Amino acid sequence: MADGPQDLDTGTDELLATLDRGVLTVTLNRPAARNAYSMPLLDALGELLAAAEDDERVRVVVVTGAGAGFCAGGDVKVMARGESIFGPADDVEARRTRHAAAQRATTVRLAQFAKPTLALVNGPAVGAGLALALACDLRWAAESAVLRTGFVRAGLAGDFGCTWLLTRLVGPARATELLFTSAALTAEAARAEGLLTGVVPDGELPARGAAVARTLAETSPLALRAVKDNVARASTQDLASCADAEVDWHVRLVETPEHRAAVAALSTPRPAGPYS
Repeated sequence: MADGPQDLDTGTDELLATLDRGVLTVTLNRPAARNAYSMPLLDALGELLAAAEDDERVRVVVVTGAGAGFCAGGDVKVMARGESIFGPADDVEARRTRHAAAQRATTVRLAQFAKPTLALVNGPAVGAGLALALACDLRWAAESAVLRTGFVRAGLAGDFGCTWLLTRLVGPARATELLFTSAALTAEAARAEGLLTGVVPDGELPARGAAVARTLAETSPLALRAVKDNVARASTQDLASCADAEVDWHVRLVETPEHRAAVAALSTPRPAGPYS
């Protein structure tokens, strides 16, 4: 891998990607539309995530938005014209098929990603855009960011896994309320509810994100993968089964060079980081 950042060709100007020392930064690039989804953007994002999962150079994925917004989700201007980005208005089945495929290739894949993922919510995250943020492992936001479900305001119920992701984080009662009301949550309110990992002043978000991503990129990738697997099991299996799985990972990790190097490093002072 080259020493400096590498701009990757995503096939569209609507999605930018840069790989720098193991950190893949993905930027939604439709600022005039608050980074609302389009099919070129979704197709490129799905292809990029699929490639990143198999690319050993990629150790962390960071998702953010260009301009003043993170992601507005569906493009209401397209909806207002009676159109859909997923296909012709008179072909319901074609729209359903493409919509489902786009979801699975983006937020569903991101939520199940084997590598650490980080959302930098630099502005409003609404509807399916909120789902994109919630699908990431960690979510840091600028103070001015606003989170909103937004679906019912457009006469819709939700997509891109937002209902499932929201329910896991805040429980069914609160998820229902947020979906019913489309209440706008400030970044601090969202953090208090567990929707965000942390909140920083607007100008500090890029630096904080870079520090968090660097810390993760320098951590054993197999250990991080094991953590994600253990946490995922905790939602579906009993305690004994989860504990047994932890042992399986532990035995495997003890044999790795990363473990031996990490243990040796613990006895050596090192600079403070975002998770020191």
